[in-house]
Amino acid sequence: MVIKKYPLIRVNTEVLHPSILDFSPLSDIVPIDKNLRFGMGISISPSAFRNEPYQPQTPKARTQEELQQLKNEPTKVVVEGDVYRSSATNFKKLTLNELQNEKFTVDTSKHTYITHSDGSTNDTNQLVAIRDPMGTGEVLTFDLSKKAIDNLKKKFGDSNNFFKREDGVLRLNGAAENFVAGWMKNININRNYGKADTDGNGRIDGKEAQSLTIAFERQRDYDYLGKKLVQVNAVMGVNYQSLGCAPDAQHLFEIDNTYHRNITTSQYTKFENTVEKELDHTLQMDANLDGTVTMAEGLSDEFGSNYRQQIIADTQGFHDHLLKENPTLNDASRLQNYNIGLYNILSKDEEKAQQEVFSQQSLYIKEQMSQNLNFLSGSTSLDILNAKEGKTNIVPHTIQERTSYATASSNVLEANNVQLKTYG
Repeated sequence: MVIKKYPLIRVNTEVLHPSILDFSPLSDIVPIDKNLRFGMGISISPSAFRNEPYQPQTPKARTQEELQQLKNEPTKVVVEGDVYRSSATNFKKLTLNELQNEKFTVDTSKHTYITHSDGSTNDTNQLVAIRDPMGTGEVLTFDLSKKAIDNLKKKFGDSNNFFKREDGVLRLNGAAENFVAGWMKNININRNYGKADTDGNGRIDGKEAQSLTIAFERQRDYDYLGKKLVQVNAVMGVNYQSLGCAPDAQHLFEIDNTYHRNITTSQYTKFENTVEKELDHTLQMDANLDGTVTMAEGLSDEFGSNYRQQIIADTQGFHDHLLKENPTLNDASRLQNYNIGLYNILSKDEEKAQQEVFSQQSLYIKEQMSQNLNFLSGSTSLDILNAKEGKTNIVPHTIQERTSYATASSNVLEANNVQLKTYG
């Protein structure tokens, strides 16, 4: 067993070893990014935790003519998944007479405008009013940007859907009111803005954002012909997850000036710190106003309209590194698929359960190695002791599971003066 020693290195905010124990062939070594690789360990098998919501499809066999055509075509990018969906509201449309005689208190405290040096003002926002979708019976007033209002008028420009009151407030009505109220309800409940504001000051400050349920899982795989990327699939997993549990969001709550958000592993979209600001932001992200913010719309909002090219560039860098480390995969004669894997989000309970399993794995390794230092030599799989089921084959397959397993395993090995094996 050829053994080399590698130090711990830091990637983003996680500490990883550049390799897990060598229980698998070289073709299973997976680069996590352009500067890092580590072994997946054995082959992918069912996890003890969350199942992957998406499984890549093995490419169908192609004729030589079709393969040549694919080589000449530009790389396709498939982005799938809905980040948010608005909640249903069903306010009855008011008549013109009801709108004219409606009375409610106008809250101007949140209205913003620009004051120029000559004393003149320029309103970039408009005070609007809708009935409270949370069922209080009140009429809420708040700012929306004129851009958002213009888009709403293009979509819902029917009679009486936009009523300008004498006090200057734009009263939304009918389909326009229900649409905006549906998004406000989604922000308050589904994204947990209402409960996250623990001090009740109307803002999401500091670690209050950890309770926002705006995070989502990511999955990526791609089809390729040799060095050529044919299609990259960027798919979303489970959504409405706690932001505080998302690995991609930890830099928001810790001092880390080195962290760089990556378009292929980002686990949340940009967000605002109040319900009203996030409502306006959502109305602009929902570009076609269909009540859904798709993954594509979210990526475009944060990374720009050329986000697909950024996905291609990032994946191409990954693929180039993969072929450099695994030359046998560089086969331009057949269409292949490579599954980079799931960037998942574990709840606190799932994380605790995961740590317990990896602790059992480490203790089993330590016990076996105390009896036989050659225990790992020539291994193709690990028989892991499980307290309830005897020996089982539990293999880490997500980024976080591999990270925890690498750390737990290396601690045991280093305690027994055994070094990690790596390639290169």
